[in-house]
Amino acid sequence: MNISKYRFTGVATVLAASVCFSTAVLAEQKTVEVESKPLQQLYSEAVQEGGKLVLWAGGDKPDQLYHIESKFKARFPKMDIEIVVDLSKYLDARVDNGLQSGAALPDVIQLQTLHDFDYWKSQDVLMPYKPLGWDKVYSSFKDPEGSFTGVYGVSFSNTYNASLISGADVPTDALDYLDPKLKGKIILTYPHDDDAVLYQFERLIAQYGWDYIHQLIAQEPVWVRGTAMPYVAVLSGKYPVSFTTFWPFEDRWGLPDTKFVVPEKDSFLTWVQTAAILKKAKNPKAAKLYMSWMLSKEFQQDWLQFPVRVDVEASGGMKTMFHHNTNPDGFRDFMRDRAKVERLRAQFEQLLGPVVGISPLEMDYSKVP
Repeated sequence: MNISKYRFTGVATVLAASVCFSTAVLAEQKTVEVESKPLQQLYSEAVQEGGKLVLWAGGDKPDQLYHIESKFKARFPKMDIEIVVDLSKYLDARVDNGLQSGAALPDVIQLQTLHDFDYWKSQDVLMPYKPLGWDKVYSSFKDPEGSFTGVYGVSFSNTYNASLISGADVPTDALDYLDPKLKGKIILTYPHDDDAVLYQFERLIAQYGWDYIHQLIAQEPVWVRGTAMPYVAVLSGKYPVSFTTFWPFEDRWGLPDTKFVVPEKDSFLTWVQTAAILKKAKNPKAAKLYMSWMLSKEFQQDWLQFPVRVDVEASGGMKTMFHHNTNPDGFRDFMRDRAKVERLRAQFEQLLGPVVGISPLEMDYSKVP
């Protein structure tokens, strides 16, 4: 028996099948055009489909998607939207498990873990779709074939309580946090519990070296799980400052003492929260409505921080993210280098000890540490 002959035939068969599959996928991708139906028509079709949408969204506080949920319900009152909020690093695993086991999956997955979308595209589990407004999204924030699309920008930087600290005492750059007056008064997220915060610290190390990290630790900051507790702690007046959290660029909720300010010299963190429709979505028309609405001018102009459209500027005079010393593409590249991420995570665990505390989704936010 000529074993090599059969091996060659087998390989050739596999290669031929692979080429056919790739050709079919490419043909499918080439047919994807930017959505042309208006939102009202997409809404009508979603209602006819059943009027149900299931969204799994990265976050670390149960009500963190309230801004989006309330706006969606007001805009599309006949739609029933179910939002499951959890840490992105948990939701991506739930998606993988659901794909493997056949368990229930969402229609749309919206996460911080940007590398997941590359993987899911390679596994052919994402529905190519270019929502209304897709052509106005910055090119680096979207997949060319429409497998996934950035839907809004998120920035972490200096958040402070103006009733506790003001004027020249407000820290804006990294070295300001080493002021002896701030010892024991800073609240920060564990960098080894959140990849976005880990990237912030990676940038600090690149600029100031590990010596800065040791000096910051000597300031005895309070370390917590999740990025929501720091803004809750600042808002409540328990701590004056944090730089590992989110806050709107301008006051939206009648809370003028809590303010967000970008550094004067240093870079700050921005990434683009990214979303995709799963091919196994039970409500694909509702998913398309959601994606198109998220990219619409009406949502982007109302977003709390940076929009992703080239023709929309952020509120509070912040303009676009490309007017500032921030690099969302850098965060995406960092997330794709998983070996680097895991090594850095291990280093911070060695420095600070294991992460302590229950899941941020289960925290009692009325009890600030």
